[in-house]
Amino acid sequence: MSHSLEASESKPSSSGDNSGRRSFMRSTLVTSVLTVLSRIVGLVREQVRGYYLGTGMESDAFGIAATIPNMLRRLFAEGAMTAAFVPVFSGLRTDEDRERLGRFFAGFMTLFTLLMLAVTAGGILLARPLVETLFSSQFGDVPGKVELTVGLTQVMFPFLFLVSIAAIVQATLNSFHVFGPSAFTPVLLSATNILVVVWFHDSFENAAWALAVGFLAGGVLQTAFQIPYLREKGLRFRPTLAGFKDPAVRQVARIFVPGIFSAGIYQINVTIAQVIAAGLPEGAVASLQYSLRLQELVLGVFAVSVATVLLPTMSQQVHRGEWSAVKETLSFSIGLLAFITIPATAGLMALATPIVRVLYEYGKFDARSTDMTVWALYFHAAGIFFIAMQRNVVQVFYAMRDLKTPTIIAAVVMAAHICLCWLFSEPLQMQQGGIALAGSVSAVLNVALLYFVLRSRIGLLGTRVLLKSLAKTTGATAAMGLVLAVPLALGFFDSVRGVALALRLVPVVVAAMAAFVLAARLLHCEELEEFARLVRRKVRK
Repeated sequence: MSHSLEASESKPSSSGDNSGRRSFMRSTLVTSVLTVLSRIVGLVREQVRGYYLGTGMESDAFGIAATIPNMLRRLFAEGAMTAAFVPVFSGLRTDEDRERLGRFFAGFMTLFTLLMLAVTAGGILLARPLVETLFSSQFGDVPGKVELTVGLTQVMFPFLFLVSIAAIVQATLNSFHVFGPSAFTPVLLSATNILVVVWFHDSFENAAWALAVGFLAGGVLQTAFQIPYLREKGLRFRPTLAGFKDPAVRQVARIFVPGIFSAGIYQINVTIAQVIAAGLPEGAVASLQYSLRLQELVLGVFAVSVATVLLPTMSQQVHRGEWSAVKETLSFSIGLLAFITIPATAGLMALATPIVRVLYEYGKFDARSTDMTVWALYFHAAGIFFIAMQRNVVQVFYAMRDLKTPTIIAAVVMAAHICLCWLFSEPLQMQQGGIALAGSVSAVLNVALLYFVLRSRIGLLGTRVLLKSLAKTTGATAAMGLVLAVPLALGFFDSVRGVALALRLVPVVVAAMAAFVLAARLLHCEELEEFARLVRRKVRK
């Protein structure tokens, strides 16, 4: 494992030429493979949840309990803190002063650990007022639901501490262009969770408690697995209070504070959606989360990996003042995202019902659960490309150490999202589907505002070339859609389930993918050619 994961290290490019693209592609592909693996195992984890909990009261309670710590994780670790930490760390690393880099890392980690301990302790103590304030009015009339949610939330808060430390270790390794180990750790998290639930669900009052304990065990492994790779880079976590006086640590703090909101806007919107969904019929929260898992699976195929590779790459390009390289990297990354996410979106929407049935419809997850999840999935899928694009465009601002602008935009988007969640779910009676649609529309607004401001800051972004690429990808997707239309029109997936349904679904998906690749080749899609060149080089090696 160690050898294969270390193979993911690549050197940063100093320009936007073909060599830089190859380096970017190699890092992205390695990260993508491991991210896809982690999302698949995560999907299995959700299948286990569906089997034991379905869309009932316990599943809703666990969903809410996981939402609050996960929102704080995105705010304090994977979002704003990572966005503030990576550019500063990458700048110090570029200056090649290892002793200075080590002092900064030790000082920063000490203060960050103290911060997360305080947040975790506060979360455990305030779990009851948090849950009662946000959710009791929606489901307080369900006996035992508030108490269960409070208890699960308290168990989940230590997971926040563990995963936050793991996120900073991941950001550090990514700054060294080592992406494999961190991309693999979510596999450990989900696999541990699955094993705990399957083996010990009978030891608890209900399986929701086993899910929460599984997250804690997985969080320990997720953090511990990355430490040896960090030590190989010469970094040690030695507690020190020198960080209070370190100008680089203070610089991270100055970037972090205004960026808490902007970097976590996606998770904040998800949390708002959960609060509103809690007032809908039972199962709305759980069905939204099952649907969201499929959306995140598609995003994990490439979007998360591209964003992970993009920030340290752009941070170094900005540090060297290579703005043409920044534009080239951004345009190329968006084209790659479109090439993956647009056909995936079309396929997910077309095959929503058979996909949900074959993945989830077992145990307590019944036909009603399927209908609720599919309804949300239609609208979650519609926003996949725009969420992926937003995650990459915002990296340019982070690389420039500007979190103020995304914060202002995030405030506008969040206000719009709240209004849209209420409008679509209540007056328009779209229920959980309306909440999912509000998230997708908000993603479109977010990326449009970010793109417009960025263009005014650094000039033309190669939009004409990008639109040409998007047109080719859309054309290839249309060819794929024609292939999918035939079995759907013939009712090929009706009246079968389980393994029989999977045996029908797999060849249809393979045929659709083949149609897309063939059409992309005929249309001379640059992204397909980049993939083909990379594969040929690997084969020759």
